[in-house]
Amino acid sequence: MYIGYAKEPVRYETRLFVQKELDILGSRNALPEDFRAVIHLLEGKKFPVDQAVSLVVPLEEAPDALRSWSENPASFKKIMVSVD
Repeated sequence: MYIGYAKEPVRYETRLFVQKELDILGSRNALPEDFRAVIHLLEGKKFPVDQAVSLVVPLEEAPDALRSWSENPASFKKIMVSVD
């Protein structure tokens, strides 16, 4: 996870991310205690998922959902793409 902004360009070997099937996430304006609080809510199944996720779509509908989000970002909080 990248937290905050780097002052210089960041370089890394992409092969490592592919081989280990790692995800790269970015975050800003959060403190360690913020992450701990969210993790605690998730572990206790108390995180308000219904309020945080605006739309759940199957993978086939993801392009349309992302297009809608791009055209009107204020209408969405989070879009969850289901790959079941």
